[in-house]
Amino acid sequence: MILSKNRSFWAVGLLAVSALLSACEQPGEALIERKKRENEADILAYIAQNNLNATKTDEGIWYFQTKANATGQAPLTGDEVKYHFVARRLDGVIVDSTDQAGNKPETVILAGTNTIGITLGKYAGILKLRQGEEGAVLVPAYLDGGRNGNLVLPQYSPVRYDLKIVSVRNQNQQIQDYIRANNLTVTTLTTDSVRVIKTLTQPADSMAIVTGKTVTMKYVGKRLNGTTFDSNTAGTFKVQIGTKQVVPGFESGLTALRAGEKATIIFPSSLGYGTTGTGSGANRILPYTPLLFELEIVKVE
Repeated sequence: MILSKNRSFWAVGLLAVSALLSACEQPGEALIERKKRENEADILAYIAQNNLNATKTDEGIWYFQTKANATGQAPLTGDEVKYHFVARRLDGVIVDSTDQAGNKPETVILAGTNTIGITLGKYAGILKLRQGEEGAVLVPAYLDGGRNGNLVLPQYSPVRYDLKIVSVRNQNQQIQDYIRANNLTVTTLTTDSVRVIKTLTQPADSMAIVTGKTVTMKYVGKRLNGTTFDSNTAGTFKVQIGTKQVVPGFESGLTALRAGEKATIIFPSSLGYGTTGTGSGANRILPYTPLLFELEIVKVE
């Protein structure tokens, strides 16, 4: 059960504080400083050899744009970004990429220090681009936290990431897109922005869910990509309204229902698990994730 808040999470550090190596790999300050200088020299030589009009960010990453889209949506913290990338060594060897031919982009939720599943170099590049734009970043190894070295791309090697931003969506857009794609009709929009879609209604004389009532229900909790993170289909889960046993969006959606009704409720992360997320493994909810619950109200007493 993960309806109550849990603040544990794994954080990716900001560019300014990213580590070059994990603790077990750190070889010593002198070597790190030498590799920093070598990376910088290699990147400057690469820029000159390829006649690139690259700009150095405050963090020390070099960036240049290859395709503009001035009207595209700019990514902000909390947004979901879908993107393609190609990672290359500076000698041109491709070491990793998304499947562009199959149109299978990566997805990342921009969550600052709580972002997961992306290197800091790619994150920095994404922040420079709008939807529909393309560009590249040249990243020293010590500023690419989240990347593990291997024989093809050693830990100390600088890297070039070519990026293409497929889509940028804030939480409201994600929710609206889900409702539209699934042909849902919102029957109630609460004052705190919970969407309630009733799939089975009951007469007005059915017991309303109000403060102080105890609600017994069945539920399935899902992300908007359709994956399930929690459920209780036995009809044994109970919540007393007004006691903060569950996240605010869940309780708010319940108060729009009556005994015997079925509904889907959808709400933004501000009413769920916020900027840090919760859980682990298949049950993990990432930061800034809107949530969906399919509910059946068994009893109100």
